[in-house]
Amino acid sequence: MSPPRLRLALLALLLAVSPPPSGVAVAAEAAQPSARLVYDLSLAGLPLAEADVGFDDRAGRYAVDVAWRTVGLAGIFASADGTLAASGRLVRGHPRPHAYRLIERKGDTPFDVDMTLSGGAVSHLSVEPPAKTGEDIVPVGPEHRRGVSDPLSAALLPGSIAPAAVCDRSLAVFDGWSRWDVRLATEKILDEAPAGLRGPVAVCAARWVPIAGHRSGHRSVRYMAENRDVEIRFARLPDRDLWIPIDAHVGTMIGTVRTHLVSIAAAP
Repeated sequence: MSPPRLRLALLALLLAVSPPPSGVAVAAEAAQPSARLVYDLSLAGLPLAEADVGFDDRAGRYAVDVAWRTVGLAGIFASADGTLAASGRLVRGHPRPHAYRLIERKGDTPFDVDMTLSGGAVSHLSVEPPAKTGEDIVPVGPEHRRGVSDPLSAALLPGSIAPAAVCDRSLAVFDGWSRWDVRLATEKILDEAPAGLRGPVAVCAARWVPIAGHRSGHRSVRYMAENRDVEIRFARLPDRDLWIPIDAHVGTMIGTVRTHLVSIAAAP
């Protein structure tokens, strides 16, 4: 799996992660995260990557920071790592994103997104490499940069929402290059949560819906748009009223990609 595909898997499955690296300090306004989480990512059961997560939701603001790196054979033959960060305000418990940053330096092509949002609209955007254009690329217009969230902020949901309503939503996401939806529907509610989390657990069926910026006729785009083998599970941390993704899987043409929350700790 190439670094861009790995990044998309992390974003689409996690949408949530250590203290902010200096390269993403602009996007992470909180000084230190108040919770630390570690997720792993596997492909067909083989370890692929690990993501170290820091989250802070104090003083009416939130900041999410992700540092990920390839592990196992992927770390040997296709070593890659990157950082992501998002920050904003919590308005009646709901995230209102302000800044998003993605940095990925290894590999043949560096990736860098610096995005600012205001009122759900993109007010500043710098991306590297530039978005592709062509006859088969669905163009991204001004309307695709309004009423959106960045990939990390999109997953945050206040814990006061009933479990049955956690999956009753559609996430409108813009990542700097493309606009897409993640449409959720309730699959089932589990009474018990894994150790270290608060139940119940909301199990959501999910669909990825491309809107703009994608190659309309590409085989992988068609496959993912028609894919019904996508599931995301949400639960709450024990010390805060917030739903977070704890487990997800996506069937792909080369095997099942799965991400899983493996550890939780308070920040030092």
